[in-house]
Amino acid sequence: MLITKKSELAPALGLVGSIVERRNTIPILSNLAIERTNGGLRARMTDLDIEAEIEFAGALDTSFKPFTVPANLLRDIISKLPESGDIQFHAGDDSDTPGTIYIKCGRSKFTLQSPPVADLATMNLGTLSNRITISSKQLLAAIGAVSFAISTEETRYYLNGIFMHATETGMMFVATDGHRLAKRLVPIENAHLVAGGVIIPRKTIAALTKVLPKDGDILIEWNENKIVFSLPSTKILSKLIDGQFPDYQRVIPQSNSTEVTINGKQLAAAVERVQLISTERGRAMRFRFEESGLTLTVNNPDAGAAEEQLAFEGQADFETGFNAKYVLDAINHLAEDEIRMALDEPNSPAILRADGDHVENLIVLMPMRV
Repeated sequence: MLITKKSELAPALGLVGSIVERRNTIPILSNLAIERTNGGLRARMTDLDIEAEIEFAGALDTSFKPFTVPANLLRDIISKLPESGDIQFHAGDDSDTPGTIYIKCGRSKFTLQSPPVADLATMNLGTLSNRITISSKQLLAAIGAVSFAISTEETRYYLNGIFMHATETGMMFVATDGHRLAKRLVPIENAHLVAGGVIIPRKTIAALTKVLPKDGDILIEWNENKIVFSLPSTKILSKLIDGQFPDYQRVIPQSNSTEVTINGKQLAAAVERVQLISTERGRAMRFRFEESGLTLTVNNPDAGAAEEQLAFEGQADFETGFNAKYVLDAINHLAEDEIRMALDEPNSPAILRADGDHVENLIVLMPMRV
């Protein structure tokens, strides 16, 4: 028998939606395993590409044996139970009701199917030859700064994640979907000693953001195929994307001679108003820089036109176009109110940085014809 609390199971159940699919061609992958560890108990789940191990507290008796239960169903059941009170898990007698788990909390009782734990695969990691320790706060900031630019286009699978690689001064995190690019540097001593770069899948990033603490350090270990994030009481194990991330440095303009500074909040508000006249399919917005200010314009033959002007600092005299949604995404993922835009020719990409932020932290937006 296992006795635990709803609050103890919460971290594990919070990950179920990020890892376990409700419909699965391999039935056992719909289940979550409860196992004994050297220090207590853990919940384990996997979809064969990503695996999570979450330790939790509970009281065991001598009859306890590892078991599995349908993960999404368990999450739904636990969510409806009262916050207080003990939750009991009891395996059916092998001779009587094999493959059965009974759950009891107060007057509520449930009987669930329980396939063998041995059927739920465990990821084989091999030798993890690379290792760094990174601040959880910095890792969260890096993921938050670039993950919006991860591609969802499955044909270019090598863009479906965050590219992490070492530089002389730290670890660089990069994401792009071909229309915009975001990169952020996390300073780490001796980061250059680790080898190569890896692409961390989008699904792994989503799971990781749910469990990363606000403070403390995270151990990251990897080889050319697998990566492990070790947090207090939690491990995220994942396959890496087997592909070649493009040479993103070639996308970043090196000679943008025109630089302006704009208030990010004011620019976001103006873009939101002007884009109201655009269509979902066509979000092209004209940016006209001149001495009198920046003029934003949208023309929609089916709806009309919209225009708004706002001030900027610097000297610029040309016009270009950008996807309005991408501009808003960029502004929302830059840390400061003041945003620096580096531009060159009308059909060249623009570089956006938060004023005062690290020079390596930037967003690149590809232009649109308007």
